[in-house]
Amino acid sequence: MKSIDILVKEHQLIGRYLDVLVQSKEKLEKGDQPQVVFFQHAIEFSKKYTDQFHHFKEEYLMFGLLAQKEQGLLDGQIGELRYQHERCRHCIREIEKSIQNHFDSDEMKTSHLLENLSGYISLLNRHIFREDHVFFPLAGKSLTCEDDEYLINQFKNQEINMGRHNFSSEMKSLVKQMTMLV
Repeated sequence: MKSIDILVKEHQLIGRYLDVLVQSKEKLEKGDQPQVVFFQHAIEFSKKYTDQFHHFKEEYLMFGLLAQKEQGLLDGQIGELRYQHERCRHCIREIEKSIQNHFDSDEMKTSHLLENLSGYISLLNRHIFREDHVFFPLAGKSLTCEDDEYLINQFKNQEINMGRHNFSSEMKSLVKQMTMLV
């Protein structure tokens, strides 16, 4: 398995997570309110898996290596992808603010939550599509076998740095729990 294949596989779990978020958004739009614990799990998944684990691999490992190898040729695309990561982080911060007080039937707070939830879902789905179908195929042409081996080893180290060897399994379980709560 190549480093890009690992990232694409992680996108599949993130995609399942986004599907569950869509269900929660639809419930909110109809006036139903998912449990607070659902959104706590959603924020935990986003911060730990999507951002600290997956986006770290992309931004600090793969993008850094590609920027050095390609001497600026991919900088525009890398910059766009990093910007999208930052926008996703912003949406999650706003969702976190919203859930702290949104369950008191305040329509403005619910609207703020929906706005950021919708933005996050849309942006991250589009971002994943762009990486899987445009950027990763392009990046794959630049990576040598040695680069790929280096990235795979760094990816393994990142899972260990997250504090445990079964981190990915724990995050899959978290998404499953969210599915039962929505």
